Amino acid sequence: MSSDPNRSRPYQESFSPAAGFRRHRVSGGLILLLLAAALAEPLPAQQVLPNDLGSRSSLEATARPLTVADIAGLHEAALLRAERLVADAIASGALPGAALAIGRGEQLVLRRGLGRADFGAAADPISPDGTLYDLASLTKVLATTAAVMLLYEDGVIELDAPVVQYIPEFRGRFRDAGIHRMTVRHLLTHTAGYPAGSDLRAPNRIEMRQRALHTALVGHPGRHMIYSDVGYTVLWELASRLADEPLHRLLDRRIYAPLGMSSTTFLPGAPCRACAPTGQLRGSVHDGLARALGGIAGHAGLFATLEDVGRFAAMMAGGGTLGGERIFAEETVRTFTAPQEGAYGRALGWDTGHGVRYRRPASIPLASEPSFGHNGYTGTSLWVDPEQGTWVVLLTNRTLGRWGPEEIRALRRAVHEEVAGAVLPGEAVEIRE
Repeated sequence: MSSDPNRSRPYQESFSPAAGFRRHRVSGGLILLLLAAALAEPLPAQQVLPNDLGSRSSLEATARPLTVADIAGLHEAALLRAERLVADAIASGALPGAALAIGRGEQLVLRRGLGRADFGAAADPISPDGTLYDLASLTKVLATTAAVMLLYEDGVIELDAPVVQYIPEFRGRFRDAGIHRMTVRHLLTHTAGYPAGSDLRAPNRIEMRQRALHTALVGHPGRHMIYSDVGYTVLWELASRLADEPLHRLLDRRIYAPLGMSSTTFLPGAPCRACAPTGQLRGSVHDGLARALGGIAGHAGLFATLEDVGRFAAMMAGGGTLGGERIFAEETVRTFTAPQEGAYGRALGWDTGHGVRYRRPASIPLASEPSFGHNGYTGTSLWVDPEQGTWVVLLTNRTLGRWGPEEIRALRRAVHEEVAGAVLPGEAVEIRE
């Protein structure tokens, strides 16, 4: 490993097509993060008030430092090429802006805000720790799966227990013969037999949730994988019944607050100037079902900054810990991120490199098949390679631009390939505590 005293310091850059790159040197390699307001308690009118969780962890008060690439065992030129791919997409007019973070284990190596939140020179520049993104289906892993992981560790949820054990209403559904064989594992892996979506329209949100619980199956549990937002609506309801408090409070108290994820929230408030627009009123979730459910749902609805999602990614890359804060047991992380039998390569809540190769050979997430992560419809993604310890978070509001899912998938693949190739040979890097 190089010990050159003249090695360049870590830096942040902002980019806009009009002005190009602006590079900001950081004294001593540290960047003092501007943390957003405390996590909020949602109110019916989509307004939020500060919670009363008391003091947060030391992670909130301590700046997240940038680590020089070669200290992390990564080739800086490859990371800058990854950044250039995103900058080029913005310069082409395909995206108004994006936020990109790359790290290894607990180390944060690159953190960039590129372009603007909206098209037009008057739009706000993207801030890595100030711009809130609609995470779309990243909600499934940062919220719903994370809550299930906590309840699993607490001994409250059994992965192979029948869902009817937790949702007694299922006992009367004899026309859906397979529903009595449905397990929590089936819900997590999208193999429960639910359709991808369903018309859940009802006079109020309580009836909508009941309609979700009574949605007819389109397949037998365990036989097929159908990526289902309905299934995660049911899973959120199941977890909510088992927790001793509302799930958003549980997540805040045991994950977001200890990690210093101070901007992560449902219902950021609308209109929300800090939110990157997606085509809806700024601050209103893009997903129609989540919006109809009041903005708090198991499949979509979470908003967060790049800084916050990067902390979660680093924690998962670290086997459940970050900055001395133990969130999950390492064995729990391994259990939930391992490909499941009969799930076409999907893990428990998470997708995997093995699964993506199986279902879509041209789309490679990171270097190793054990890589795990998730994508969101609005153009968001989080992927971790546990073998190399590398992780990538890319947040965009591509629904505002002219790119569809295939275009953002191609950009994501190209960025991940650069990161996979950035690992320096022979570097023994400690990626976990």
